[in-house]
Amino acid sequence: MNREQEIVARSHAFREEYRENTPGWYRGEMHLAFTLCFTVGAIVYCASQLASTRWQEWVFVMMPMFLFGNWAEWAAHRYLLHSPKSILKSAYKRHVGTHHQFFSHKTLDYHGQRDWRALLFPPFAPVLFVFAALPLALVLAALWSVNAGYIAMISMAGYFLMYEGLHTLSHLEHPLLDRLPLVNTVRRMHVLHHNPDFMHTRNFNLTFPICDALFGTSDLKSGVIATLFNGMSDAQRKEEDKRTLAAQQLERSSSHQ
Repeated sequence: MNREQEIVARSHAFREEYRENTPGWYRGEMHLAFTLCFTVGAIVYCASQLASTRWQEWVFVMMPMFLFGNWAEWAAHRYLLHSPKSILKSAYKRHVGTHHQFFSHKTLDYHGQRDWRALLFPPFAPVLFVFAALPLALVLAALWSVNAGYIAMISMAGYFLMYEGLHTLSHLEHPLLDRLPLVNTVRRMHVLHHNPDFMHTRNFNLTFPICDALFGTSDLKSGVIATLFNGMSDAQRKEEDKRTLAAQQLERSSSHQ
């Protein structure tokens, strides 16, 4: 058995144990429903409070929050969820010890609602994420406009919803998704991230790989725009990453001889 076969076998064994240890009361449908209801509910409520908005309020609130969110997801994933020295030890252990054990690059799919416990953020996460924007929203409402404050809340809830949506799409097996611009790039990069040889060094953006491209953690040697629209192609993969993958392929071939 070569290393890749061992990874798959270990993932399957972990999955069976994890499913057996899933509490009887857990329902993935309820988990997903809470995430959707809370985030969409927050968006709908805040949108209902808007009155006579100006384009400046949308552009100068949503764009900075989107870019900050992209950096925050990248930085948290890289320095908190993939660093043994993380100040959030429990988050590190759950991410590396659960999510990456359950989902390897060869076992990226999920089967049934119980598997969502290993896929989705815990139910308290959307509450924390959305209300994390409240201080900023209050400052914007006081210093600029009430609309700007509500737009900040909409932006945070929308970003979390986008994050969970794109991450879930990265774990779905459907050929159509590999032909959707932007989505196929996210899916391709996430597959490599779940390869144990790359998970601590490559592709930390779970949404669009803007910060991966800017800070050199992408497996591609392209700029931001080219990376975003790279799709499923490996043509621009960095040479050192090609060598690592070639060594894996050689090991697989040798084990079959």
